[in-house]
Amino acid sequence: MNNVQLSIDKVSVKYQGVTVNFYNQLALSFRDWFDIKPAIRHKGYVYHWNLTLDDAYLYLRYQPWWQKKSLKYTLQIETHPDHLVKFQQLLVALYSHSQKVYFSRCELAFDFPYPMSNVFIASNTGRNMNIYEGTRYFGRKDESKAHAFCRNYDKKAEQIAKGIQEEGERTRVELVYRPDEKIPLESIIQYPPKFNDYYTCSVITELQTVRAEKRAMILALQHGLMTPDELSKHHRASIKEIMSSQQLVDFDALAAQHWEDLMTLTCALVCGRVSHLPVQEVHAG
Repeated sequence: MNNVQLSIDKVSVKYQGVTVNFYNQLALSFRDWFDIKPAIRHKGYVYHWNLTLDDAYLYLRYQPWWQKKSLKYTLQIETHPDHLVKFQQLLVALYSHSQKVYFSRCELAFDFPYPMSNVFIASNTGRNMNIYEGTRYFGRKDESKAHAFCRNYDKKAEQIAKGIQEEGERTRVELVYRPDEKIPLESIIQYPPKFNDYYTCSVITELQTVRAEKRAMILALQHGLMTPDELSKHHRASIKEIMSSQQLVDFDALAAQHWEDLMTLTCALVCGRVSHLPVQEVHAG
């Protein structure tokens, strides 16, 4: 589907082996530059910073609670890829004071030029769909950073609410990519995300030939009047079969096609290089 636009909405990177001494220097500089103090939390990471420059943001977290007492800990950053250039001085310092930089996760956005009622998504793994303020969520709230967590919403309506006018329709599907293995950031372009095993997605083009009962169910699902778990297993299976005759969306092929272009900027700004070698060959070298 050449008319589907892909983008990275948020990217997270982990720096391994950042010394406490260097972090303390960073903390002092953050207080001077941004006039802020860290938030201390008792799960996940200990220290949390929310840095802002003009309209750009960067979340920084240091010292996971699960790591043993040491002179070095993991540091994580999270931001929109377009904001990385605003923090380039910090990124250079982080890279030079870490042992290794790993890809952590990202949110990959698929934008469809159709109204939300025409984009059908079904979970292949039994994840329940919940609807909150018009957004469809596949998975529990505490799974929002887990691999293949999915959000589906009317992006055009969101932009209009912000005072940004758009022509045409735009429905967004956001999927979290969080690989199980540790992948060096410079090699991440060799590992595009795969979501087809988790979801079946179709663009509805024609429902007139579908029986009235099934058509009513599909329309109820698409307009948020019902959720899939309210249907019987038989009806869910038959609706999924009907959707296979519509315009199927291949998440894996779309991601593979655009992945290198999407991640090259992040790799260049964070670690200064992009490797076209698989991780095993990088390690062997």
